[in-house]
Amino acid sequence: MSLVGKSVTLRPVQVEDFQKIVEWTNYPEIQSYCEGDYPTSLEECDDWHRRSRSNRYQERFAISFKNNIIGDIELDQITWRSGDAELRIRIGEQALWDRGLGTDAITCLLVHAFMHMNLNRIYLKVYVDNLRAIRCYQKVGFRKEGRLRRNNPEVAFREIILMRVLKREFLRRQNILESVG
Repeated sequence: MSLVGKSVTLRPVQVEDFQKIVEWTNYPEIQSYCEGDYPTSLEECDDWHRRSRSNRYQERFAISFKNNIIGDIELDQITWRSGDAELRIRIGEQALWDRGLGTDAITCLLVHAFMHMNLNRIYLKVYVDNLRAIRCYQKVGFRKEGRLRRNNPEVAFREIILMRVLKREFLRRQNILESVG
């Protein structure tokens, strides 16, 4: 299944994407802002991919722009009963940062999450110094909900902002609510 945004397409991760995914995982700037279960070597990719595809509490997509993979995006920790999920995204191609492609990918995934998966709340965690990501999330409609401090042996602690967007807020913001009822 592929999801089509204004500029990007979200599609299932494929074997030919593994090289880029490993590169992004090992790239220091991306690594400093991302958490999650990402493979650090090509040898880890098959198992990582198999676990992801069989996990009913996770939906992961490659972000494609002009038929090239530029990042990945996922809903993780999906709680079907309450309708919650955690969003994670990485735009791995630095040359494409600040072009709105992350915003488009998130919007596309949220439409899918709220309209087709019947989720009610999507949340995320973002480091307070990741200003690019915070602006992107706010543009889509995420609101700050709280803060956490994460212990980090190198710098004593890092502060994390908790953000969320609710189905009704998002659909209203996208002018979808009226057509839904």
